[in-house]
Amino acid sequence: MIETICVDDLTFLVKRSVRRKTIGLTVERDASLVAHLPSDADLDQARELIQTRMIWIHQKLAGHKGIGRETVFRQPEFIDGEGFHFLGKHFRLKLVDTDPDGPPTPTIRFEGDRLLFRRDQIQSGNKRIEEYYTRAAHPYLNELVNRWKEIVRVKPRKYVQIMDLGFRWGSCSPNGTVNFHWRSMQLPPQVIEYVVVHELVHLKYSDHSEAFWSEVRRVMPSYADRKEWLRSRGGDL
Repeated sequence: MIETICVDDLTFLVKRSVRRKTIGLTVERDASLVAHLPSDADLDQARELIQTRMIWIHQKLAGHKGIGRETVFRQPEFIDGEGFHFLGKHFRLKLVDTDPDGPPTPTIRFEGDRLLFRRDQIQSGNKRIEEYYTRAAHPYLNELVNRWKEIVRVKPRKYVQIMDLGFRWGSCSPNGTVNFHWRSMQLPPQVIEYVVVHELVHLKYSDHSEAFWSEVRRVMPSYADRKEWLRSRGGDL
């Protein structure tokens, strides 16, 4: 009989071996997931390990051709007129030159409906955008988590982590750590709130069971519209 382990929306094929002493996880070249278990290991032990390694797993998956973030998120060009989003608002890129005799020019700044970006930083444009959004995400998402944790009635770790989560908007660990993709700062505020609530509820329910969605609905009755917006439009930002 084929054994599998399902965690969130991921399915792991279980392979047992009498020679194996510890539980191991692999992401294969075809992006399939395998849990390697000793012959007498309990599936719940493997499930617990998977939950602690979710960030690593999603980052590995994101690096595979055909399922990486380049196929999920739109990749911007750093040319005049290119569109960028910040907290749901749309901005047009305008490249600016530095003045050697003037004050320092920030790499990124917003003016009206324009995102001003230093022309000499184009080659590292994606990295500079990620750095800017990551810095902005820390205070913004920490404040949201602190507000919603009281409503959800959970106790996450004191500070959230902001990182590249591959094609995931957020994740959480059994120890209470809550993680968000820096790209979350592109979303409208009400959709970011849904992402935050989704991850906080996962501190109660690790899967997407009926109990999980019932709790999301209790906390955020309008979650369905926000969820659908994220599904249909999130990758276009």
